[in-house]
This record gives sequence, structure tokens and C-alpha cells, in this order.
Amino acid sequence: MRVVLPVSQEVRDYAERINEALRTLAYMEQRLPREIAVDMSFGGADNVSVRLTPNTPAGEAPLLLAHSAISALRNYVVASAAALDADSLVLPHRRPQRAESYAAQARISTQPGSFILSLALPLVDAYTESSTAPTAGQESLLDIRPLPFGRKVTSRMLAAAQRSQHLAQEVGEGDKPLSSFGQPGQSAANATELEALSSLGGPDHDVYQIRFSQSPLAAGSREPTRLKITPSQQRILGEAADFLRTRQPRTGVTVVGLVVRLFREGKLGKGEVVIQGIDDDTGSARRFRVELGESDYTMAVHAHGIGLQVTATGDLDIRGTRRSLHRLTSFSVLPGIEDD
Repeated sequence: MRVVLPVSQEVRDYAERINEALRTLAYMEQRLPREIAVDMSFGGADNVSVRLTPNTPAGEAPLLLAHSAISALRNYVVASAAALDADSLVLPHRRPQRAESYAAQARISTQPGSFILSLALPLVDAYTESSTAPTAGQESLLDIRPLPFGRKVTSRMLAAAQRSQHLAQEVGEGDKPLSSFGQPGQSAANATELEALSSLGGPDHDVYQIRFSQSPLAAGSREPTRLKITPSQQRILGEAADFLRTRQPRTGVTVVGLVVRLFREGKLGKGEVVIQGIDDDTGSARRFRVELGESDYTMAVHAHGIGLQVTATGDLDIRGTRRSLHRLTSFSVLPGIEDD
């Protein structure tokens, strides 16, 4: 297909010709004209849009709903970008810098309709990879790798949403238990992605539609996909996020804090301590039970006696309100000011 446009913008009907060209491309690519315009202005961008259904005039939404949806979209992007490198159902509190940086490049806009948030996601992220030369005999305005980072992110977002909605439907119909969300597998959504999909409808879980549109400038682009997430599915997705965070053990969690309780049956041997501090998984202050060998327990007694902080790294296990670290990989006492 070839689209002919005026060479000069001074032509009287230049704007009309541009609009006609965008509509023609939109028809051929089965995308919306605004998606193509953003794709071109970005130099390559996929689009994720969310249509909310508040009981307000078209183009308006309650502030609480808009804030919830925008925050959820950002968390969704960061979580899917982080999932490309972190194969875990519960992401660490500190997200990879590349995921945060990529989310910062995304642009959000509102569109006519009930209330539509349109998110433009660049194909090429800040960690620009070396461009690939165009194939011989082909002309290209842009040099984009066959599978750029941005395409990996949007493909992950789509796959996670499709799998999560399908699981939520099965759980809602009683065909599968909620624990199915905890089974690892390809496109298994992490807790942050599940929470984002649950929060896009706002505090009242109003029904919403989410649309994924991919640019043809990168290989493997798919036709636009639209999902409709019902209130019941949103509630199940939120429950699934809570389930993963409270039931699934997490590896490599570090806790830093004070020893507030000590116990062992005899004068020698291993013992149990309780550390009150902050873990790097959630950034929250809680109490953690830790079983220590004799030498580490002696160090904990010393730290408790003079008020020094300790640090412990291991697998976090949660049972109700009880949090424990097992299979420790390290335990040490942090030096005090007087030791510096």
C-alpha cells in the first residue's frame, strides 16, 4: 500500500490529507488513528488503553477512580517489565532499575468516550540496544530490533491479563481453587500484576475494558486484543494477589532489625529469636521468627544485650500472622556507631 502526501505543509488541505492517510492506515492495520499517530511520534510504540465505566458524563471520572486506574497502570507496566528478569510470583520491594526507567518513559492521555486512559509504551527503552541494519533492498525510516524491550513488556502484559482473566473465570465458576494462581508456569501473573488488574476498575470494581494494540514496526505484532474484566473477576484477582503475598514462600528475603525475643531449651545448642524490623520484600516493619545455630544464637544474645541491629537472609514463610525465615544463607550483627 502506498499513501501519497503533499510535500509542503503550506498546502491548504494538508491537515485533511494527513487525517485521510491516518484513517487509511488505521483501516489496513486494524488500529485506531490515534494509535498510529502516537506510534509515529514515538518512533515506535505499542498502546494499552483502558475504558472505564463511571456513572459520570462522558469524558469525566471521579478523582478517586482516575487516581486508582493511573496508579494501577503504572504498577502494571513496572511489574510486567520486572517479570522479564524476575521469575517470581511475588516481586521484591525494590524493582529492577530498568523496569522503573521504562515505566517513566510511557505517556498517558485521555480519549473521548466513557473515560478512556490511553498508555503509549515505546518499543525502545532507555537502555537503548544497538540498532539492527535494515535488510538489503528495503528502506526503513526507523531501525528497531526485531524484538525490542518494549514489545517484550506489552506481550507480557497481554499474556498475563489473558491468563489471569481465564483463571479468575474458572475460580468464579468453582472449577478451580484460588490456589491455582500460585502454580508457576508460562505467563503466570505475579502478585503486583494481579493487584493492578484488580485495581483498574477502582475501589468499587466497576467493569472495564482493556485493549492491547501493537505497532507493526517490530516483529511479531498481533492484531488488537480487547478484554472485558467484570467486577467479580476483579475481586478474585485481588484475592489472588493477597493469596500470593501471604501464602507463598519467598526466597532470598533480607530482614534488618533488633532482636526482641530469645528462646532455647538449654544453655547450649540452637535457639529461636524474634527480629523486629523491615524486610526488603515489602518494606514493612514486622516481627520475624528465626531459628539459629549455636554460634549465631550467641551473636544474637550479644546484639540483644547492647541494642545492636542484626541482619538475616533466608526464605520467608508466612502462616497467618506468623512470619518466619528458614534456610538462612546469612546472619550477622551490624556494627554500632562506637564500632566505626
